Amino acid sequence: MAAPWFHLLFLATLALCAAGALLWRGRRAGTHGWGLAAFLGAALAALLLHQACWQLSGCGSTAFQKFQRRYDARPATLARVAQNRGRLLDRNGAILAEAEPGQRWGLHTPLGPATLHTIGYASREYGLSGLTRVYDAPLCGFAEPSAAGDLLRRATPQDIRLTLDARYQRLAQEALAGRKGAVIMLDPRDGAILALVSSPSAEPSALRAAMRDRANAPLFNRATQGLYPPGSVLKPLTAALALERGKAGRYVCPARGWAPAAYTKPIRDTHPHPPEADTLDLPTAFAESSNIWFAKAATACGWPAFRDALTRCGLDQGYTLARSGRRLYASEPGHLPNLDAAPNRVAYLGFGQGDLLLTPLHIAALTAALANDGTLAPPHLGPGAPTAPKRIFSPTVARHVRALMRRSVTHGTSRAIAIPGLPVAGKTGTAETSGPDHAWFTCYAPADNPQIVITVLIEHGGFGAATALPIAKRLLQTWKLLTATPSTP
Repeated sequence: MAAPWFHLLFLATLALCAAGALLWRGRRAGTHGWGLAAFLGAALAALLLHQACWQLSGCGSTAFQKFQRRYDARPATLARVAQNRGRLLDRNGAILAEAEPGQRWGLHTPLGPATLHTIGYASREYGLSGLTRVYDAPLCGFAEPSAAGDLLRRATPQDIRLTLDARYQRLAQEALAGRKGAVIMLDPRDGAILALVSSPSAEPSALRAAMRDRANAPLFNRATQGLYPPGSVLKPLTAALALERGKAGRYVCPARGWAPAAYTKPIRDTHPHPPEADTLDLPTAFAESSNIWFAKAATACGWPAFRDALTRCGLDQGYTLARSGRRLYASEPGHLPNLDAAPNRVAYLGFGQGDLLLTPLHIAALTAALANDGTLAPPHLGPGAPTAPKRIFSPTVARHVRALMRRSVTHGTSRAIAIPGLPVAGKTGTAETSGPDHAWFTCYAPADNPQIVITVLIEHGGFGAATALPIAKRLLQTWKLLTATPSTP
């Protein structure tokens, strides 16, 4: 019997039994009520027995498997063991995740720890996570119901192609070498994420031990959920705002430091300038990563303008990287302080310190927007994510900042990223914390025709040029070999 009619008959029998009980109650003295109740009770028992036998012997029944694939949305059903469950693929068709044959909760992920934070896991004990959870419905072959009538609508199991590139995902994991940090690679033209790696990670088969490891937190996604002071990698935003508001002039940057207000901590440059050369313009200040210049520029722009720039760039929001039905894979919003009562403290935000906290994904998206002539293409991992672009800076301002980031590589703190035949633009960052400094580096290439953005964070890694930059360089060298994109040096 067809599955929908089977259940309709089941409900009809229950209704008849209820009616029979009422009839029996109304005719206790007679025998007709007892007879009808006995008949309906026997019919219900037979129907329940039929259903129980069908389910108990259904493992070998094609009809039962089809029934579950069509109507049962639970993760622990026979449908999830069927061979026609879809796969998660990378942008080139390589398998990132597929069902383990014969295993109810099995999930084979060829890259293992390298994709744990993106692909996720399928565990009997801990359930589903990551993109495996988001795309569970289409992978298993049933439709996400949008109305009551859609509950019985059949869908075909399908493969899901993601934007990730397995080659870069694996290489980024190897380059981090277990250090606490994150790597993001994305295409600034459309926001497609090629690699999103958080370290340390864990084998999907060792979740219990990973959850107990509080010191390293291997299940915590530092790329999308970790909040850090951005340090100097926020200076491109301050430079863009100063250019917009006509505050990108020359500022005195004394070797003894500068305090934005009485009783505030003095701001100093890492490499103090001699007294006769302490007045810096924007190109020099950016190349040398002068904290004082950017603190003064932020103060000149004012807290309201700086706050508006942060929100315009979406740094107070998270990004929806993938969506299917009501399930989504999203990043953490940034933490923007409220300086209405102390507007002078915007000076510290100007060079990425103070109480401002952002994720590595925020920095990658900001870098991508500047590389894309001021237009932010929302970062995304798979189908369903919003992709509508948003302009955050004018093309003129964005190109000026791009020139500054290129100068940082040719004449500034980012010199070590130089790669023969591939012009790179970037910015180092060293963010102060209560412990050792966090190391940042963000860049894009080719500088004259941006096609790839790489952002690297190493927790407590010290100088960005010493620890984060080499990882980005290794990834850029591989990207250059794999793409062989011609470019004008």
